[in-house]
Amino acid sequence: MDDKTRLAAGLAKQFQGLTYDDKRLAEIAAEVEVLNEAVRKAAAQRLTFDDDPAAFASVLAKEAK
Repeated sequence: MDDKTRLAAGLAKQFQGLTYDDKRLAEIAAEVEVLNEAVRKAAAQRLTFDDDPAAFASVLAKEAK
C-alpha cells in the first residue's frame, strides 16, 4: 500500500468510520488526487494569498456548477 492509499484509508476510518479493501482505497486515492489538483488549479487562477478565506468557498461553488 503506497502513502496516498494509506492516507485515504486513515481518513476514511477516522472521519467516516469506514473501511475499504486495498483496491477500492487505491481508486479513492486516485480520485482524490485528481479532484485536489483541479481545485488547486482553479484556486490558483482566481485567488491570492491575501484573499479573504471565504473567497475560496465562493470559487468552489462557482466551479461546481
